Amino acid sequence: MTLRDLLNRALWRDGDMHALQIRIAHRGAPGDERVVGGSRVVEVNASGVVLAPDGVAPDEDGGEGIFLPYHRFLGVSRGEQVLWDPETGFADVPAPANESTTTDSRRDPVRTEVRVAKSSAPLVLDGSAGEGGGQILRSSLALSVLTGTPFVLEDIRAGRRTPGLARQHLTCVRAAAAICGAEVEGDDLRSTRLSFRPGVRIGGDHCFEIGSAGSVGLVLQTIALPLALGAHAATIEVHGGTHAKWAPPLPFLQEAWLPLVQAMGADLRLEMIGAGFYPAGGGRVRLHVTPVQRLEPIAFTHGGAMALEANAVVSNLGEGIARRELAAAAEHIGDATLRMKSATLRSNGPGNAIWISAVRETGPTNVFSAFGDRGAEPEDVGRQVAEEFLRFRDLDVAVGPHLCDQLMLPIALAGSGEFTTAELTLHSWTNLAVIEAFTGQRFEVHALGAGRFHVKL
Repeated sequence: MTLRDLLNRALWRDGDMHALQIRIAHRGAPGDERVVGGSRVVEVNASGVVLAPDGVAPDEDGGEGIFLPYHRFLGVSRGEQVLWDPETGFADVPAPANESTTTDSRRDPVRTEVRVAKSSAPLVLDGSAGEGGGQILRSSLALSVLTGTPFVLEDIRAGRRTPGLARQHLTCVRAAAAICGAEVEGDDLRSTRLSFRPGVRIGGDHCFEIGSAGSVGLVLQTIALPLALGAHAATIEVHGGTHAKWAPPLPFLQEAWLPLVQAMGADLRLEMIGAGFYPAGGGRVRLHVTPVQRLEPIAFTHGGAMALEANAVVSNLGEGIARRELAAAAEHIGDATLRMKSATLRSNGPGNAIWISAVRETGPTNVFSAFGDRGAEPEDVGRQVAEEFLRFRDLDVAVGPHLCDQLMLPIALAGSGEFTTAELTLHSWTNLAVIEAFTGQRFEVHALGAGRFHVKL
């Protein structure tokens, strides 16, 4: 066992991280010690843990965590019981009464808190577990509609600065309910508990208004596959944000996600009617769905050569900003074959986005994006997106971290599939756990070394 194993188990499996006390060398100085409560730990990784700043968990609204490396740990305890110290190592930590003592070392343990009393009873999931944000909600909604399984989600986004359902999440709930006539309780702004009992999937025309710059793409992804595997054609329009931080911009869906699910057999088409940048929103995107009987498996296990395209767009700003971003990205990457294009889009407010598309002839396209902020230098934005691409290129894997999250559900629905990727994010581990809870299907994750992983259903 390692410190990472011990803490991951407390965070995701046993659910008692809040009961732990971590004794550390404060600022690494000899003799200067302090105790950190386990409730502040929001992420466990290979070299240390991430603590919530000032007791507030990081979230998609921009909070940043504090990194604490393992070499500063002086002890871990639960009450009077010492679980680990550097001199004696690990104490025996009993497994929970309802858990097998055999674990699969190929997967990080992710706690999803699933209870099934009987076949007609809903799954009960802890909305604060794993990534603890919108990922659990969106995956649960999609899988509930697809499998006909009712669920209850408790403590929704409990660790966020503003817990409960935000407008974007609420729109996901109402969209999922509309396409299957679900019985819903708790579909209110800032609600921390949701009960969802799906009905029969229907098609038709639907329009949903987020009412903010919340991600149009994430709403559409929640219902796209349930509609694709339904019985009736549908046209869905969503109004909100198309190019905003903390969510995949529309070009990611159009160039990376959509071609893959189309290759698996889904008959989906996306069209952007109008752009919407943060914070003004106002974007409009339309999804056209023709149902199919099934999805076909995919396998992407190799990296390989890529053709690069870089796009930068602005709204209500000078297009020179976009051109400066592109020039900085191209210089940082140092690839003379990089194709670049800038454009001005019409929208309700100012905005700026840049993305690099890494296109493979025989594999998936991966898209990396960055967004300009007030006061940010265009050159810094261009270098930021270039750095993200270069980290992916150096690993020589098929799928980047964002596309990894979004491939898992269609692969589970196809019943087979595999791919190589960079180290899985907390979003990815959370998605794996939710898929297993609803379907019983389990992914194997094998470490290939040097930050590379092989994921297979």
